[in-house]
Amino acid sequence: MSFSPSFAGKTFVISDSDARIRNPTNLTQLTTDVIPQGSQVLVNDVKTLPTGSKTRVVFANVSAPGGKAWGWTSTRNFDGKFINETIGFLPSSNDTAQTGRNAAWSNGEFRGLVDLVEIMDNGLEVERMTLSTLAPYLDMVANAKAAGVHVAIVSGFRSFPEQSLLFDGFRQGLPGFNLAARPGFSNHQNGIALDIDVGGSKDTAIYKWLCANATSFGFVRTVNGEPWHWEFDPAKAAAAKARGVCTTPDVGN
Repeated sequence: MSFSPSFAGKTFVISDSDARIRNPTNLTQLTTDVIPQGSQVLVNDVKTLPTGSKTRVVFANVSAPGGKAWGWTSTRNFDGKFINETIGFLPSSNDTAQTGRNAAWSNGEFRGLVDLVEIMDNGLEVERMTLSTLAPYLDMVANAKAAGVHVAIVSGFRSFPEQSLLFDGFRQGLPGFNLAARPGFSNHQNGIALDIDVGGSKDTAIYKWLCANATSFGFVRTVNGEPWHWEFDPAKAAAAKARGVCTTPDVGN
């Protein structure tokens, strides 16, 4: 499978009335130049800027289709805020460690190295998912959009070091750290798990759409009490669909 960023060749619309151009040598600095609201732009390149332990603001170098080169601006100025756009590729060939960035784990066992794609989540943060999961996920997103439903993730793949950090913070009772599995045992290390923003319950339109349709794209609910947790497992999804549900047998519908 090959990868190209989803923004390549696409036209975006500026929705913010104060879409400032950034200083190209320091993207934290605003200039006085503003891209007019409603303008169509093409994204030529993207850069990310860390703002915390996880959050990365994404900036885009934009130009008018066939015309003016505007410069760098925040993707949060775009209609849709760049959610579900893929922005980068992290190949497994660049990481050979079993506890590295691209290492997949399940039930305490190393499952192999996986190619990863960076994607914007519903909280305007950069997440990662495996390349093999990307196409069916985006197909599901597009079909949901056609039905008037906004599907987007809030959490994706976690590396071994990331899970170690979460587990250590939880074990030490540090502020801001919640219950976390031991490294190697989190579902988010298996390469197929995604948390989708369903509004926190099974009563939302997003969840109801997913429960009715996600199995057709290979996704199935696998964790009891977590309506947001879905995994790309076509065999289990097909079995769930045949039973008329959207969950594995050990999960309440």
